[in-house]
Amino acid sequence: MLKRMVGMNNCPHCGAPIKENYKLCNACGTILVTLSTETTAHINLLRKEIESDPKDVKLRIELGSLYHKNGLLLEALDEYKIAIGIDPNDFDAHSKSALIYLKINDLINAESAFRSALHIKPDSEESLIGLFRVYYLQNKIFEAIVLGEKVLKLKPDNVEFHMLMKNLYRQKGVKEKTFMELQKLEQLVPDNEQVIREIVQYFTDQNDMEGLVRYYQKMEGLKMEDTKLGLTIGKHYYENGNYDKAIQMFNRLLAKDKISDEMRTMLQIYLIFASFDKGDITGTESFISKIKEPFDKIDEPSRKKLALILSKIGTEKINNKRKREAISFFEKAVKCDPDKQYQEILNKTKTEISSAQRNFIRKALFITGSAVAVFIIVILLWNLTRNKIIINVEPPEDLTNLIDGKRIQMVNKKSGVYESPKLFIGSHRVDIAKQGYEKWQAKVNLGFGKNTVVNASLVPIYGLFQINSQPESADVYLNGLFVGKTPYISERIQAVLHKIELKIPGYQIYTTSINLRKDETLDLGIITLKNLACDWKGKIGEDGISYNASFKMTVNQKNGQIKIKYFHQPKDEMTYTGEINGIISNNDFLADGYINCRERNVFYWTTTKKRVILRGKISDDWERIEGKHYAEGLGEKDWWAKREK
Repeated sequence: MLKRMVGMNNCPHCGAPIKENYKLCNACGTILVTLSTETTAHINLLRKEIESDPKDVKLRIELGSLYHKNGLLLEALDEYKIAIGIDPNDFDAHSKSALIYLKINDLINAESAFRSALHIKPDSEESLIGLFRVYYLQNKIFEAIVLGEKVLKLKPDNVEFHMLMKNLYRQKGVKEKTFMELQKLEQLVPDNEQVIREIVQYFTDQNDMEGLVRYYQKMEGLKMEDTKLGLTIGKHYYENGNYDKAIQMFNRLLAKDKISDEMRTMLQIYLIFASFDKGDITGTESFISKIKEPFDKIDEPSRKKLALILSKIGTEKINNKRKREAISFFEKAVKCDPDKQYQEILNKTKTEISSAQRNFIRKALFITGSAVAVFIIVILLWNLTRNKIIINVEPPEDLTNLIDGKRIQMVNKKSGVYESPKLFIGSHRVDIAKQGYEKWQAKVNLGFGKNTVVNASLVPIYGLFQINSQPESADVYLNGLFVGKTPYISERIQAVLHKIELKIPGYQIYTTSINLRKDETLDLGIITLKNLACDWKGKIGEDGISYNASFKMTVNQKNGQIKIKYFHQPKDEMTYTGEINGIISNNDFLADGYINCRERNVFYWTTTKKRVILRGKISDDWERIEGKHYAEGLGEKDWWAKREK
């Protein structure tokens, strides 16, 4: 890769001014960019040979090609120009200079150079294609089409050239040949979205509905969205009386996530039209209920047609003595089309409903007076035969209350006092359960017109557990509190859910939960705790990225302190080896130290001390470590290692 010396206006070797965009000093020949040693040596060798024989065209072209390959475009162009001056009929000099002119967008000189190359060698595919590209970029449509047709005979399956010819035919206005190129492109790249959309546009311009339907189905298969095209096809089905297909299309479009409010409204309107013309009044009413007001963004013909449909449905409702439902349809009809006829029907219907309501209220008042007395008597009897059970419980929290075997939502009036909902008078069984306590049960008689109070005192239950570890002397924690070391037998503790943890510095933390039973001693057995002492293997860096290296380490561990034998080879001519110290805290891993870095320069090996830092998280199963690796001279990279079996 080339690396330009920044801010250079004069040659650092001889002080001569440097031409703009040049990367080589014309005065002394100093190369102003960083090239590989082999390339620099090759350039210097060719320049010496040219000094011995300045008119050797082949040497000039070889040097120009080397410049061109390494990005020294203007220097390469100079060599090709000199070669043309020596031999005006040299094809390579004209062809290669044309490619550089095209690359730097000097289209006038590119055209001249390609023409000269073709004059010397008329059957040159490369020059013919190059001149075609130049004409295309110059927008010389006629010349480009003539050459492009020749190019396609040489490269009949080249997607790029068919794409360029399609663009040229379109600019010239030749629709048939444009479509032929699109068809050829579809054969070469069958699922290309751009090509398919351009074919769809061609069918749209030609008003070819059969073609549009065919390609819309293809677009749906490729998950290509075009709601506007779908609406056009749906309207085509509707206008031709194929209402089922139209409804299916409109519903499918409405199910899409990303459609505008205006498009959603149009789809809903055409669903109403298609359902009504099909004779599906229930479906029509459903679609009408979903359409959003206002209707001012709908075109006038559609609004008038929608108003007519609304008025017809409203009239049908009136004829079936469903005047209240008819009102909403006529209100929408008036908003769509403020026709005097719709407003008159709406006003008349509202008047008739209002009159009917007044008559109904007069009759209802008479009936209500008689019913109120009966209702009051029923309520009094109902309340006297339904009362509450009030329970005083100790301890008061986290209770499960059952009445007659059913879980009842009790009201917690205050600490330890629970009130049931109203129950019918008679005998009821009350059960109270709480974890860690014996179940309490009693039979309660609920009397007429009063609540019943009962008292419940729950009896606790206890158990024990024992646990050991390998290695022994692990710290034992019960519900987060230190209680002793392994081997451990607990004191009598309440039989509820408990959290047990075993911890040794530098070892995997063991965690479990237990639920004791009454008078039980639960044996958890011997728990083996892992540490990191073993051989580990992994990688530093990320596959496919600029840096990726293998990594090995051997860990020796004692009381949370670790010593690591470390090996890391980032590339063939560099290794990092040595020992570093580290610590483990819970699942956090840290190692830091200076080790030997052995690195080869051009002719000899050197060994220096460089700092290495490993930071990482240990996995829950203590089989893998991953985090960040820092090595002096290489920077920070991702890092992982796993146990070698």
